[in-house]
Amino acid sequence: MNNSKISSDHPMDHSENGPIFAVTFPLSILLISLILTVASYLCTRFCLPHSNSNPPQNVADQNFVAIELGLDEATLHSFPKLLYSQYNLQKTSSAASCCSICLADYRETDVLQLLPDCGHLFHLKCVNPWLRLHPSCPLCRKSLIPVPAPVLVVSQTSPLGIRQE
Repeated sequence: MNNSKISSDHPMDHSENGPIFAVTFPLSILLISLILTVASYLCTRFCLPHSNSNPPQNVADQNFVAIELGLDEATLHSFPKLLYSQYNLQKTSSAASCCSICLADYRETDVLQLLPDCGHLFHLKCVNPWLRLHPSCPLCRKSLIPVPAPVLVVSQTSPLGIRQE
């Protein structure tokens, strides 16, 4: 028996399919990559909401409520302002000698804003931009929104609880 000849019907013989596999495998990987890239582009282009490059002309068309968070100019102007030289004469030993916002030492000619209730001092040019955005002291976060005084309603009743008319 001559065993030198091996049958070409053997299942492990890929000599004829080798060049086809070598060409089709890289092409299929390339095709899959291309399909995924195009699908990703189309999803981001058409499925995701667009940025508001052209905002609606009417504010009522928008689905949000604008809330003014900071203090108005009238309230800002109502806070006391003083020169550091004036404050320096009456300050206690625990008073700060620098602005907590810009961290610069106060000079004698600096205009300072005194915040009511908490008594913290800041440079006028430092604290006003903060207060236009936030209604609280930048140091202790105490609210600076003026609270209207409560109105007392007095009922005219007799001491026995009988209403008088």
